[in-house]
Order: sequence, then structure tokens, then C-alpha cells
Amino acid sequence: MYSVKEAAQKLGLDTSQIRRLLAKGEIKGVKLARDWIVLDLTYKRRRKPKTKRKLG
Repeated sequence: MYSVKEAAQKLGLDTSQIRRLLAKGEIKGVKLARDWIVLDLTYKRRRKPKTKRKLG
């Protein structure tokens, strides 16, 4: 189990990003009162799709 701060440090993300991922269910965790407890640090980063824009 990890705190949001510990998870952010281990994954190289900001704490707000960790909270957002927890809320979306992309990282496993539980909310106790107003705090999140991260249960699993497995997270696959998704790359944004490249847009196909015509240049010029």
C-alpha cells in the first residue's frame, strides 16, 4: 500500500495525476474518508494519438 505522494514519486507523476487516475479506476486504490490509498502501482501510460493535420 502506498500514499498518493509515494505513488507519485515511484511513477514519476504529479499527485493530482495520481488522484485522477484513481478516480477513473486506472490505478487500483481505495478512498478512506478524503484520502486515497494506492493498492497497486501497475499503470500503463497511454500516448495521445497523433493528429493527422495537413501542414501548409
